[in-house]
Amino acid sequence: MRDATEEQAAEAVGLALAAQPAWAARPVGERAAILRGIADLYETHAAEFFALATREAGKTLADGIAEVREAVDFLRYYANEARQAEKDTAARGVIVCISPWNFPLAIFTGQIAAALVTGNTVIAKPAEQTSLIAARAVVLMHEAGIPQDVIQLLTGDGPTVGGPLTADPRIAGVCFTGSTEVARLIEGQLARNAAPDAMLIAETGGLNAMIVDSTALPEQAVRDIVASAFQSAGQRCSALRMLYVQKDVEKRVLEMLEGAMHALTVGDPWEISTDVGPVIDSEALEGIAGYNRRMTDQGRLITALDAPQGGRHVAPAAFRVSGIDELEREVFGPVLHVASFDADAIDEVISAVNAKGYGLTFGLHTRIDARAQHIIDRVHAGNIYVNRNQIGAIVGSQPFGGEGLSGTGPKAGGPHYLRRFRRAIPDTVASAEGSVLSTDFVASLMPQRDGAWVGRSDRLAALRRLLRGKATEAMAAAAALDQGPVDLPGPTGEGNTLMLTPRGAVLCLGADEPALLAQAVQALAVGNVVLAVHPDASRILKPLLGQGLPVAAADGVIDPASLKSLPLDAVAAGGDDGWLRALRLALAGRSGPIVPLITEALYPAAYVHERAICVDTTAAGGNASLLAAV
Repeated sequence: MRDATEEQAAEAVGLALAAQPAWAARPVGERAAILRGIADLYETHAAEFFALATREAGKTLADGIAEVREAVDFLRYYANEARQAEKDTAARGVIVCISPWNFPLAIFTGQIAAALVTGNTVIAKPAEQTSLIAARAVVLMHEAGIPQDVIQLLTGDGPTVGGPLTADPRIAGVCFTGSTEVARLIEGQLARNAAPDAMLIAETGGLNAMIVDSTALPEQAVRDIVASAFQSAGQRCSALRMLYVQKDVEKRVLEMLEGAMHALTVGDPWEISTDVGPVIDSEALEGIAGYNRRMTDQGRLITALDAPQGGRHVAPAAFRVSGIDELEREVFGPVLHVASFDADAIDEVISAVNAKGYGLTFGLHTRIDARAQHIIDRVHAGNIYVNRNQIGAIVGSQPFGGEGLSGTGPKAGGPHYLRRFRRAIPDTVASAEGSVLSTDFVASLMPQRDGAWVGRSDRLAALRRLLRGKATEAMAAAAALDQGPVDLPGPTGEGNTLMLTPRGAVLCLGADEPALLAQAVQALAVGNVVLAVHPDASRILKPLLGQGLPVAAADGVIDPASLKSLPLDAVAAGGDDGWLRALRLALAGRSGPIVPLITEALYPAAYVHERAICVDTTAAGGNASLLAAV
């Protein structure tokens, strides 16, 4: 295969742009039928994909089977969901899909399928390490009926291909899985060059933790620890990195963990007996092995396996640390960190995990339902698993994606994903003009996060009483958004639910009166705290002010530069492109998580995080010996 050049990347965008209107004009049922045809072809060629996954990505045979299953699930799930995303929206245009090497077929396919079925054209840039799998998948997509210019494959590295694609002003969005640092770079490029409402969906990994308390069944916990930390050689963004074990059971759990680790077979991924295969390349090998040597030299080693000679094998290892505070970065391999905690310090553990700023997966082993709910309510993670491992999310059952430093949302394989690939037709509204307010003054007005407001079940009713017939469309949109818990499908013995939680502090900027009120209403309805800044904010929001709601108003306009430092989690704004671009550029200059600029007038799902909770319901009480066998 020949890698693309920068000139070919520009040419591909032009071809995709020209092909997009005709593709979007095809009925959604036709586009969905083609996705189902691709799924059928994937299954027909499954053995070929198994072999490519092992050859290119070093996947074990079991992981290769799961890879194809997930890709097929994405195709069929999005085909079934597509019609719901069409209402009152339009396709965005050209979407650049940048996928990783650790799920070279599943994530690659999921990104593309979502963009295609919603009427967009796609330029797919796979990881350099796994371009053969991507190429074979695109051949089958074309065979199933996707036109050549509607899905184009460009292989190559980031600087030569990925960078020029994401910086092209003609694209309408980027779907990306990779590092937080690269996601920030992409957001900066979109803010500078693309339309202000250009889409970014980024899934960016994390420092994933698990807590094992004294009531957990040790055999079950250890089984799930080993799978979460070492399956796929630890090369999953969902993998367990930080294990907390209650001191009362620490000795027994670690003894069992050491025994279970030494029962693993590290070796050739072509052998069906292999549990842990190689890491992706020599750079990964050197980085992980070097980290393990440093930790061993510091006297942190709990136990490690012997790595086979030759090849790119890293011995699975467990190291002692005081807690997640010690972890400076994610080590993307078969490396587990272990700490202990006192029974009365479990809230301190949750606070430490949350303080790192990541929020992808979290695991918990306990047989106390009240404790499980207590932790679920407090931990900031997109996917929470109780009494099972924390990897292997199933499309449609455990929608996958994080928050904070772990991603932007919405969750892949969930009911809110496809809508993000479409956009409402915007109204042209002039930007508001008025006195510029100082950053310190605006910051002083931001309401504190309000747990009481979040916990109220009558938020919509309270808003309706105060508004007395105003903002009816925003109220209807918010009412139509089911914040859950919503039951999702799953096997007997497993409970899957989806909940929507508020983002936190939302800054609403208008531009006109209906827009400002609609933004504030949607943000409040789903549980956020709101600060509205607009030349006439106090009058527009008068029905809501002074009524015990977490909302404040400031008359004036904001200096976009102040967005770099204000304590906020989302910004909602309308106006001309110049104003919106200035806002997005300022947000892109922030450190920490990517803060979204919400430009659609009615889009309540943009004001929430999604939390998927999966519980092994067989592990709540009952016969312990039977639980161990499940």
